[in-house]
Amino acid sequence: MVGLQYLSGDISGGNARCIAMLQAFQDAIRDYTVPSEKTLVRDLTAKISSYVSFLIECRPLSISMGNAIRFLKSQIAKLPLTLSESESKSSLQSDIENFIYEKIILADKAIVEHAVTKIRDGDVLLTYGSSSAVEMILLHAYELGKQFRVVVVDSRPRLRGKLLLRRLVEKGLSCTYTHINAVSYIMQEVTRVFLGASSVLSNGTVYSGVGTACVAMVAHSFHVPVIVCCEAFKFHERVQLDSICSNELGDPDAISKVSGREDVNDLDAWANTENLQLLNLIYDATPSDYVSMIVTDYGMIPPTSVPVVVRKYSREQVWI
Repeated sequence: MVGLQYLSGDISGGNARCIAMLQAFQDAIRDYTVPSEKTLVRDLTAKISSYVSFLIECRPLSISMGNAIRFLKSQIAKLPLTLSESESKSSLQSDIENFIYEKIILADKAIVEHAVTKIRDGDVLLTYGSSSAVEMILLHAYELGKQFRVVVVDSRPRLRGKLLLRRLVEKGLSCTYTHINAVSYIMQEVTRVFLGASSVLSNGTVYSGVGTACVAMVAHSFHVPVIVCCEAFKFHERVQLDSICSNELGDPDAISKVSGREDVNDLDAWANTENLQLLNLIYDATPSDYVSMIVTDYGMIPPTSVPVVVRKYSREQVWI
């Protein structure tokens, strides 16, 4: 069920996808019984691997989901042989519950507390797409009575910024909505840029929704601080220098059509053109040079300090 929701796009966003996956694993563990002549550790690890393979068939895993799966498998491997089947299952279920609460929910609260100190009265804050962490920061700052304006920058084909815009306007925030092709025009009045991230790699590169790098580079050229908000469980020891060597490909038909514009049909028969391919990248890589600060649950750090967080987080995982 979760895999099909990934496929249809009903569940999107790094945290939502990770939580849905972990809750599905919780249900699977609750319903699991150890076959005769098999051990729980080996058989359950194999079962989890088969579930992961199905999820990958539906949509490639995000880096944060890979980290969560690694955590769960390490917890299964650490189970003492003296525990009964029911005790082992309840132990794993509480481990998953703790992971969701500590690494995602509490982490977001910590990020909000840190980031809100960077918002001042009179600020014009720009965000791109839709990040759950950035949304919480903006709403919390508004609740504290800070006077600021939000610019939501969006891009085709997903137009996720529209959903964020609707939620912010409903809460009473003053907003401006524009597409990414106008970002250099709107950037002249912006005082800070807040961006979400799918992952932060160990060389400080921010791996996020396609278009993020463009927004960060324009902000850098206008000397506007770029603040990236990312939970520590999304950090990864991998290094990536560009968006081509590793990425997720979206549906090419999505970029051949313009919603609400039936007259724009130049690419309708693109599949029949032998020497034409459409490339719909899902993520891009923002070099650390264009990022002023990364706000995590451990505090506010420069991109150069990312390896420290990666090391600290992996050490924590060993002791959890």
